[in-house]
Amino acid sequence: GPDEDWQIGVVVGPSGTGKSSIGRSIGGGITDLYHGWPDDAPIVDAIAPDGDFNEVTGALAAVGLGDVPAWLRPFKALSNGQQFRAGLARCLCDPPDILVVDEFTSVIDRQIAKIGALAFAKAWRRTNGKKAVLLSCHYDILDWLEPDWVFDTSTGQIIKKARAAALINAQESNWKLGRSIPVTGLSLSRIII
Repeated sequence: GPDEDWQIGVVVGPSGTGKSSIGRSIGGGITDLYHGWPDDAPIVDAIAPDGDFNEVTGALAAVGLGDVPAWLRPFKALSNGQQFRAGLARCLCDPPDILVVDEFTSVIDRQIAKIGALAFAKAWRRTNGKKAVLLSCHYDILDWLEPDWVFDTSTGQIIKKARAAALINAQESNWKLGRSIPVTGLSLSRIII
């Protein structure tokens, strides 16, 4: 149905409003961006050991980690923000059917976060229909992500937004313009699955 035709959804709201609980109930649960990295291999080799080098560097650039010295460091030697972005790059190179990211952009400078959100959204939309659900307490990334739907845990409303309208109204983008419906767990799972 029409509810299945989406690629990027966002669950947004203040801390303690149930975002992580929702994330754990979607698909295979929250994706662990920090798990399974080798101790000593540079991240540029660890992200997709058998993959295309240009694809890997493109994914790193797409998540705002275009810093070549960082590519040559092992995962454990990166800052928190760099680790988060390296984890996202790995997901872009080998995308799961449903990616669920908790604390999306929380550990990153806000200006970098906005640019990173824009670049991640563009790259994710090239994954041929894979779905990403991003959990965040930051409303400032919504205009940059242009998600297909937003669930605001502070109001309990799902806001759907046609991407065409988003592009046309980019200058005056306002999430309140979306069609807003009261949400139950049932309607949220219908959208998500």
